[in-house]
Amino acid sequence: MDKHYFNILIVGHSTFGVRNLRIKKETFKILIFLLAFFQLAVTFCLCDYIQVKKKNSLLNQLRHESLIQKAHIQLFSTKVEELERHLAKLKGFDRKIRTIANLGGGHEETPFIGMGGSLFPVITWKLKEEPKRSE
Repeated sequence: MDKHYFNILIVGHSTFGVRNLRIKKETFKILIFLLAFFQLAVTFCLCDYIQVKKKNSLLNQLRHESLIQKAHIQLFSTKVEELERHLAKLKGFDRKIRTIANLGGGHEETPFIGMGGSLFPVITWKLKEEPKRSE
């Protein structure tokens, strides 16, 4: 019958004496499994907490960078608006000068589609090269 129990002796102060604690082997196994499960649960929660804290710090850093980028975009948009106003003033000034100089409308204003000059010099250059190739 003693084989089914664990005997634990607890030695305390001299006034308490020695205490004897008997635990069934099945109960001891259950306590060990519960302790291991509790330890795994605490470890999992701790690891999850650490990952959440890392992600939170990364999120805060990205929010800060986003605010900085929004401020830069706002600054650039105000500069673009200012340049558009100056360009409109210059166009008005150009019209006034053309009217005063009696130059008429001049060339038609076309929106900027791309960079570079007109295609006419390129076509002329290609036409000049074609007879040289045939010779």
